[in-house]
Amino acid sequence: MPISVVPQPTWARGPGSGSAAQASRGRHRRGGERRGAERRGRVLGAGALLASALCVVLAMLAGLLGPSAVEPVFGSRVGDLPPWFIHGNPSDLLVWTLVAAVLALGTVAVAAGLLAVRRGWAPRPGRLLAGGVVAVLGLLCVPPAGTTDPLNYAAYGRIETLGLNPYQLTPAGLAQTGDPVGKLSIAEPWLHTPSVYGPLATATEWAASLVGGASMLRTVWLLSVLSGAAFLATGALLLRLAGPDPARRVRSQLLWTLNPVLLWNLVVGPHVDTLCALCVVVGFWALRRSGPAAALAIAAGAAIKLTAGVFALPFAWHLRHDRRRLALAAAVGAVALAAGYAFTPRAVHNAQAVSNQAADGTPWELLQRTLLVPLFGAGRADQATVVLELIAVVVLAGLLLAALPPLEGTDPAWSAARPALAVVLAYLLGTAYVRPWYDAMAWVLVAMLARSWLDWVLLAHTVLLTLVYDPGLAHALHPNWLYRLVLQIAYRLVPDAQLLLVAVVVAGCAWRILLVRRRGGAAAAGRAR
Repeated sequence: MPISVVPQPTWARGPGSGSAAQASRGRHRRGGERRGAERRGRVLGAGALLASALCVVLAMLAGLLGPSAVEPVFGSRVGDLPPWFIHGNPSDLLVWTLVAAVLALGTVAVAAGLLAVRRGWAPRPGRLLAGGVVAVLGLLCVPPAGTTDPLNYAAYGRIETLGLNPYQLTPAGLAQTGDPVGKLSIAEPWLHTPSVYGPLATATEWAASLVGGASMLRTVWLLSVLSGAAFLATGALLLRLAGPDPARRVRSQLLWTLNPVLLWNLVVGPHVDTLCALCVVVGFWALRRSGPAAALAIAAGAAIKLTAGVFALPFAWHLRHDRRRLALAAAVGAVALAAGYAFTPRAVHNAQAVSNQAADGTPWELLQRTLLVPLFGAGRADQATVVLELIAVVVLAGLLLAALPPLEGTDPAWSAARPALAVVLAYLLGTAYVRPWYDAMAWVLVAMLARSWLDWVLLAHTVLLTLVYDPGLAHALHPNWLYRLVLQIAYRLVPDAQLLLVAVVVAGCAWRILLVRRRGGAAAAGRAR
């Protein structure tokens, strides 16, 4: 007679009788979720690379079309060497649309790349660096665009080669002499301003002018080549500073070398800030080995733009436990900087005169126009701005330093980069005179550090400020509705958005500080029990 087996009810089964099957199902589910996340990461990564490539193509197109509202007149070509362009006479609307598309796609590229890395996308960093090399080489095939600063750099270099003083003679003064480079350097906003840059920047401008001679185009292109080389060298050093962690190595290239927003501001529009960024990154790299060598690198950056000297603060903080090493580094840096500026004593005065202004697109320009000038008058409004922005920078630096995520690892460069990011980002958010290419100093820092919410803050800050300079040249645009739109963006939309961004940063810092304190209190209470 067969024996019937009565199944046990679920509640009567022994512990663990179904746990193996449940664990297996859990592993399969987690494995599927992980594979899905990796698949989405690969899609996002491919989209980021595609968007970056499109940005490069659109930027090259803007330069290839020749002089327009985005590209100054650099004069006729010399020989068959680059840069190459045609006289396509593109409309203001076309070039404005091209720049807007570069910024929109560039924002998408950076955001998609960051999200892809979080989902496990792990391309070879060396290939990303190689992609950056190709992008820079392509952009160097066309003239600079998006800014008139290269015209002034060439004018200052030409003044120096003629045996005159660029810290006294302005581009307008050079134009009055009938010089061919001076005639083409007539462009606002620096037309009536002598050089505000340090001795090392003037030396590079002099060297480019010496080779370029009376050709504005050749001089500007040589400065572009120097800026492009510095950009790529910075990317290569950031890859070295990232260490062995694959995610950090990929981040270093996505946030710098293949960042279309930076390619537009630092390569398409070559600025001396690219050279500053290279000096700063060299300083971080040298900090692993020698304090005096790091000090020399920061002094070199400050000899290009004086504001780069702010990195002396986090470097000194890192060396504070070794007083002898700190004293030696401070002495070396101070002597080198003093020796450089001894040849250009008016550079500091010229830079200070410019820094008292409020740049377009900043909240300070809005604050001056709506509150400070009606309250204090035009003369005292600048003085009030200086005091208020100093307070804002100090408060923001304190909040950011307290809210930054804890340091991962003991690398000296990372240790110094953390407080540096707080100081530099506070300066960029709180100062009255700031341009989008100034953000280069902060981008090298986020590229060195682990991911944080400040990646998104910096992306928003740079893109918003760059919108103010779309398409690039300071003159009326046609049709009239486009000109009115550009003015609305520069004087209403962007200042309001920047003010909102500062408020978001303050609120974010306060929330993170409160969260850390609550966790610390809960941990202390747990230990007491």
